[in-house]
Amino acid sequence: MVKSGYEFTCSQLIKLNSQLVNRGKPVRATKAQERRERMISIAKEVFCEHGYEGASMSLIAARVGGSKGTLYNYFPSKNDLLLATMLAAAEDFQQAFAETIDESQPLEQILSNFVKQLLQLLYQDENTAKLLRVVISVGGSTDVGRRFFEYIGGGVWIQITQILTRHIQTGELRQTDAQLMTTNLQGLCDADMLRMLMGAMPPMSDKAIQQRTQQIVTAFLRTYGTAET
Repeated sequence: MVKSGYEFTCSQLIKLNSQLVNRGKPVRATKAQERRERMISIAKEVFCEHGYEGASMSLIAARVGGSKGTLYNYFPSKNDLLLATMLAAAEDFQQAFAETIDESQPLEQILSNFVKQLLQLLYQDENTAKLLRVVISVGGSTDVGRRFFEYIGGGVWIQITQILTRHIQTGELRQTDAQLMTTNLQGLCDADMLRMLMGAMPPMSDKAIQQRTQQIVTAFLRTYGTAET
């Protein structure tokens, strides 16, 4: 069993999950990896369209254009395929953040860029909400959610904690536990998650995302910033 922890990055855990899901069989060629990624992409579409119960392996295989047996060679069960779909989405976000982060920028700008990207993912991308609803719908009967958090660990939040730690050391943030800071920042970003998942709010507009980003970063820095910040 993989233990979550700061010694693993999101990408490392996703690669490890790929090996686990494939029962230890290494990907032998680029074509095989491309086929696997196509399966995951199509599975995401099917899960979002039909939910967990309606997303049969037969339907997914038909859309991929191969046999159900081939699909099972890559993913031993529908649960494994759903898990791989969630992990791929997490990796995409981590990579997008890694490509845009510039730690030479002021902390406020770093946080603003991160929070904006996260809010866009959570509150503008309707497929994110649909996929989360699928996982929640089977949370009591499968181990997909538990395995996701075990494999992903803290994900991108580990990197945020590391950034905050460095800014604590430079005196820009108060001498407070960086992990607690991260937890509070995550709470601010997730504040509307329940409403979104219950369909009680429409997707946020670009203007609303920008306003909420500013509110979150301002509240965070007012709480943890030093007098000089």
